[in-house]
Amino acid sequence: MSSSRNLSADQVPPAASVPALVTNRSVSLEAALAVAQVGMQEGRELQSDVAVAVVDQAGTLLVLLRANRATEQFVDGAMQKAWTALNLRASTRDVLASIQSGEQDNAQLPFIPKSLFLMGGVPLTVGSEVVGAVGAAGCVNGLDDDAIAQSAARAFQGMAES
Repeated sequence: MSSSRNLSADQVPPAASVPALVTNRSVSLEAALAVAQVGMQEGRELQSDVAVAVVDQAGTLLVLLRANRATEQFVDGAMQKAWTALNLRASTRDVLASIQSGEQDNAQLPFIPKSLFLMGGVPLTVGSEVVGAVGAAGCVNGLDDDAIAQSAARAFQGMAES
């Protein structure tokens, strides 16, 4: 028995009523580089060897900067935090708190491949639209990673509003 159902001609929308294109807005390469540089400066001020990653609206890496002594763990962590913030459309700090509190079915979230639920991932937004995300990793504690990512995200807000 087939699980698909047959649609009659009157149930199929006419081609003219179906959008042929989708328009997505995304953080530009130039803005992503500036955002990552803000994050790196924040890391230097905290005397941490950090990595900062910025992904576009599809979760694809645009920019990755790392301090000279930042390890592969920090590089991977920054990329995964940015990817997680983008795909869940929330900061990893907020999502981590939600997981820890047992809200809804969020205990399943850590099983999402590529995700990392540690502080330091923040979406980049224009109004309510998520157009990218930034991730920071390498500080001794997650609050500093989060502060770096938040600062970088605020820098993007300033660029997007001007």
